[in-house]
Amino acid sequence: MNGWKFIQLVYALRELSISISSQDIVNALTCLLRFPDLSEKLITKTTFICRPQDASIFEMIWEILFMNQMPRENATNCSFSEENRGTLGVGGQGVGRGTGGVSLTSKGEIVESAHVPNLIPFSRLEELVCHGTDYEGVVQSVLAEIDYYTWINAYDLADQRGALSEEEWYDHQSSRVSLVREIRQRVLTVQVSQENSWEPLVRQHWFLKSLNTLTEGEKDLVKSSIRKWARKLAIRQGFRWKNNHKGTIDISRIVQQSAQSNGLLFRLSYRQKIRRAPELVILCDVSNSMASYVEFLIYLVTCLRVRFRKIRVFFFIDSVWDVTEFVWEDELSGIKQEIKSWGHKMSSGFSDYGAVFRELAENRLMDVSSRATLVILGDGKNNYRPAQTEYIAQISEKVRHIFWLNPLDVQEWNEADNLMKAYQVYCTKVYRCRSASDLQRVVMNVF
Repeated sequence: MNGWKFIQLVYALRELSISISSQDIVNALTCLLRFPDLSEKLITKTTFICRPQDASIFEMIWEILFMNQMPRENATNCSFSEENRGTLGVGGQGVGRGTGGVSLTSKGEIVESAHVPNLIPFSRLEELVCHGTDYEGVVQSVLAEIDYYTWINAYDLADQRGALSEEEWYDHQSSRVSLVREIRQRVLTVQVSQENSWEPLVRQHWFLKSLNTLTEGEKDLVKSSIRKWARKLAIRQGFRWKNNHKGTIDISRIVQQSAQSNGLLFRLSYRQKIRRAPELVILCDVSNSMASYVEFLIYLVTCLRVRFRKIRVFFFIDSVWDVTEFVWEDELSGIKQEIKSWGHKMSSGFSDYGAVFRELAENRLMDVSSRATLVILGDGKNNYRPAQTEYIAQISEKVRHIFWLNPLDVQEWNEADNLMKAYQVYCTKVYRCRSASDLQRVVMNVF
């Protein structure tokens, strides 16, 4: 490793709030000199990275500095002519085949990350980045240009028809993940190169960072993003049909009534769209391991409250208490105090999901609507207490949807004291909700 690359590595890590002391630098240089046979990456990583949550950002920086040495001879300038602007795919929106790309559908069954340079030229990435599109917008444009969505839809349909073996399906899923990760990495590399700054990586770091490790400044960024997502959802109203004496002719109802009357048509039936205003019930585990995640979910609920007819919020550890009255405070000071004051409640301090579901089913949800949505935020760790799945089964029959948000990685759901496998069969959907990126996916899919 030459000295300039080493300086860049240290600078980048410090830019992303990873603490590296002068002694750490001395130790790394000493090890690099004394142990030339060891991997330079292994030495620098073990010296500079002390927290597991920082390992991923080190890997990303290392790939940008040492692995992604993209060709520069075909690099384009950001000042494109008007004629070139018309070559950004269909309608100039970066959608479709675009310029110089190769369709994924022609690459065979398994697409490796090594194929990405052939799928999307470096010059094309620079074009998209230069047009001022944000990071996610560039990634989506690249995926559209290489026919990614056509590719995954074809495999989804084949799997539904039973045309794929289990091994083929898992290979395809792995290929999806690695491909998207490589495209994201390359887009970040181009942004860092063009801005001659690590700022693009800083912007993405907080987005992928675990919510319980965010600094105060990063928390403000997450909340700002939540407000932006909420504004987008505010114009995406949900509707349902209702019978009416005017409006759109309801063909299906007319046919149904005619069949009941031996084919005679007595009157026309109409229907109108009316705004759907469902009920939302939030259930949050506020034990020590979960408290840092609760704040963001409650903040999200306050931003989305206009979309729901009624919202009820419950906290729990091994018993349940209602905190709905605190949800409407802009600063959420009441909610934060309730999270901190769980020790004053009738609680042992150890989660008991079975007892909580029993209390909800028997006492708390008696008047809840059958169209209600229940959102549970919890890690599923039950401290070896009985699961009592019959009560979450009762709740599942009573409400329309149960969505479970779990901050743990999926592999941790199989631990001995974790009951996620037992509970998730009664849920509409279970999501990992560990980072702002996960939270954004939840917002779009659940709300």
